[in-house]
Order: sequence, then structure tokens, then C-alpha cells
Amino acid sequence: MNLKQDTLNILYEAVNSVKPDNIFDDVNFNGGNLNICGDSYDLNDKSNVYILGSGKASVKMAEKVKEILGTKISGGLIVSNYHEDIEGVEVAESSHPLPDESSLEAGSKMLEFAKSCKEDDFIIYLLSGGTSSLLEYPAEGIGISDINTATDILMKAGADITELNTLRKKLSKIKGGRLASYLKCDGVVLVLSDVVGDDLNYIGSAPLYYDSSSDISADIIFDKYSLYDKLPKNVIERLKSEKDTESRRSLKHYILGNNNRALLKAAEKAENLRYKPVILTSLLQGEASAAAGFIVSLLKYHSTHEFLSKPLCFIAGGETTVTVKGDGKGGRNQELALAGLFES
Repeated sequence: MNLKQDTLNILYEAVNSVKPDNIFDDVNFNGGNLNICGDSYDLNDKSNVYILGSGKASVKMAEKVKEILGTKISGGLIVSNYHEDIEGVEVAESSHPLPDESSLEAGSKMLEFAKSCKEDDFIIYLLSGGTSSLLEYPAEGIGISDINTATDILMKAGADITELNTLRKKLSKIKGGRLASYLKCDGVVLVLSDVVGDDLNYIGSAPLYYDSSSDISADIIFDKYSLYDKLPKNVIERLKSEKDTESRRSLKHYILGNNNRALLKAAEKAENLRYKPVILTSLLQGEASAAAGFIVSLLKYHSTHEFLSKPLCFIAGGETTVTVKGDGKGGRNQELALAGLFES
């Protein structure tokens, strides 16, 4: 038994399971029907079938969808953080982790493409992490610099992804279901989720999904992080004046890959390596140092029990946060690992 190599093999199994190439098990195209997770969409009478998408995984997802549907794809637009040629589909390179002018250009292109779709067209939208930065079209009176300032302040204060994306949606003309409102045609959204709990309201800031019941009030976020004196005045005014009467719409979303899928694959690999896998949670959140203390306390408890027939493999997933002091160095996983060493 080689603990280091076994740990790496388990990690690689988890990561590989949610790579874009490996999440399309339940998607196929047969007899003109697009079949997704048990649902079927008849594309025979559609004038055009377009691939649209945004996110760090959207290029690879688009290549896979193009492979599945072949010549049925009429064209499309993909926005990612790098460029790669896809025959018949435009790939626009944009900015991550903070939006810039390329994000605005990409947002404008996506908006115009959505407006150009006809009623008898069909879109397949590929959504993954990074969309919030890569695709932007600010609300009236808001600039890219305002969004970056607000995002940076929240991130350094320790805000989680749902709070960050709540802010981003309220400052945007295409997020929070607004992009979908420009579409005349039907379509589906295939998702590689990077959000704890897979809440569709927050994955990529939800350009094609809206559910008013789960909206977080801006005031709650302001109070939690004492932001009233930190954010630009025009940002605060926009957040307070946002109207619920704005046009929104949702398309059917299918989550093909997520944290839970990775955890299950990790557990399966651990068992094959003769460990007893224990999935602690897929919802690990909060300060990275506190999360480390929680994990170490479990390890200490179980290390005192000698009746176990197999060595245990503890597996946890989620997204922790770090309240940055000074300029900061490293990332949240390094913070968690180092904090765990101090706790052990």
C-alpha cells in the first residue's frame, strides 16, 4: 500500500470523471431525436440547431456535442478563456477570473446571436464555471470596472459563490435569466456545475435560468460584509433599484457533471484499492481553515478505533473561502491543507 500514490490515483479518478469528454454518458442523437437523461427532443423540423456556450469547459463540451450531432449543427458561438478552432462554430476568447472589455464584447456577441434565432430554431447551450467573468453585458449605469471592484471587495471579504453571483446577476443585462428572454426559440442547457449544491440560480450567474424564490436580497449581503461604505455608489444604487418586473425566462437545464459525480467516482476507486470509502459531504463550505479543523477532528476520532477491517479513505467536496489578509498567496486548497497540518 502506497498512501501517496493511492491518494493521487483516487484524486485523478475523481477529476477525470468530470472532464467535459466524460460527462455525456446520457446524451445521444438518434433518428433526428436528441436524447438527454431520459428526455427526447425532436429536431427533425428545426430550421437550425445551434451550439451556444460559455465557461472554461465550454470548448471541450462543444467538441463533444458536435461529435454527437454531426452535420445537424448549423453553427454557433462559444465563449471561453482560450481559443480553439471548432469547424462551423465561432470561438471567442474572453477574460477570467475578472471581466474586461473582451467579456463585454463576448456578451454583446452572445446577446446578438440570441436575438437572431428564429422560432423554429433550437439551441443547445453549454454552461460551465467561469461564465460569470467570461460573459458580461453590464446593466445601465454600470461599467466593467464597477463589477470588478465589487467582485474583488466581496471575494476578499470571504463571500461564497452564491453571494458573488447574486451580485453579478443584479449588475448584468444578460445574467439571471435575462439572456433567455431574448430567445424566440426553444432549447436546452447542458451543465458542468462548479457550484456547491448545484443551484441553477448561481451556476455561471444563470444566463438562461431564473427563479425569483431563491434570490438573495442585496441588503443581506451588504449587512453581512459591511459593504455600504466600500462599494461604488452607482453599484449600490443599481442593487437597490433593481426591479423584479424585468423580463426573465428559463430553459430546461441538465446537470451532466458535478461535485457529487466526482465524489462517487473517487469512492469507487478507493474501494478498488481496498480502502473503505467514507464520503463526508459534497457541501463543504466556510473558511478553509475551519473546514480543515472539521476534517482533522474526524481523522483523529477514527484513528483511535482499531476495530476497522480496512483502512478508511475520507472524501469531501465543496468550495471553501478565504478571508484574504494583505495581498494573499496561494489558493483555498493550499490554505485548507496547511491549516490541517497545524491542526494535526
